[in-house]
Amino acid sequence: MAKEKINLRDELRAHKFEFDLLQRIPCTKQENKEYQKLLKDGGTLPKGVFAYVYDSGETSTTEFYTIYETDLTESEIREYLTYKQLSLIRTIKNCVMFFTVLTIIGLIAYFLIMMNAF
Repeated sequence: MAKEKINLRDELRAHKFEFDLLQRIPCTKQENKEYQKLLKDGGTLPKGVFAYVYDSGETSTTEFYTIYETDLTESEIREYLTYKQLSLIRTIKNCVMFFTVLTIIGLIAYFLIMMNAF
């Protein structure tokens, strides 16, 4: 149970960035200079332009980005996420196969070593 409220909209937005349904598009050097000058003069960033936030929580005053939202329909998003799931399942299957084969090889090697010991 959570001790504090979780903003599910922020969580949903983070997942959209994780699966590339939303993408951060860096601004060009010239745009960065314009936005930096705008902030120095006491203005605010235009709508749709955001400053990068570093891991330390500090907001950048020199680098900015815009957000690109895909124009996929709801069914296309569902299809995209289904293919993403299939890809991840295939990766899990390949890992399981690798470790299974590795275990079988280890058991055979152990059996052969024990046979030679007698």
